[in-house]
Amino acid sequence: MTDKNVSAALRRLEYGVYVVTMGKGNAGNAFTASWVTQVSSAPPMIALAVHNKHQSSQLLQEKGAFVLNIIDKDQVAVAKTYYGPAESGYEKLKHASLKVSPVTGTAMLDGATGYLDCRIVKMVPAGNHTLVLADVVAGEADGERPILTTTSSRLHYAG
Repeated sequence: MTDKNVSAALRRLEYGVYVVTMGKGNAGNAFTASWVTQVSSAPPMIALAVHNKHQSSQLLQEKGAFVLNIIDKDQVAVAKTYYGPAESGYEKLKHASLKVSPVTGTAMLDGATGYLDCRIVKMVPAGNHTLVLADVVAGEADGERPILTTTSSRLHYAG
């Protein structure tokens, strides 16, 4: 199997599409993420993969916390707002309508279908990405609204 075949096969994996926010208020930053998974139930933990070249990798290290904003299948425009190259700047939340997460005080999107307020436990190198392991310290979600996925959004990230 060639690298092209492996890439094509990996693109067939299904993921949720989320917006990760970090920092305080409109001075914070955000990016669209799909490489996210739960890794523990006691304590509740998730893992998030972030490309090393993206400024968000450094920001996550500096801030020590983030919010995983869960968005529904009708919010593709929200995901696209924060989808883009690393060079797009640190002010992606400058004009966003925000709330404050209950435990870490991190900026979170007003209008998301849910959220996970996360405190970073460890960051582990993983090839050209960094795996961010985080405790989920608060969260809630509207269970009636289907989430946005890589298939429904057509936002496939292959690294």
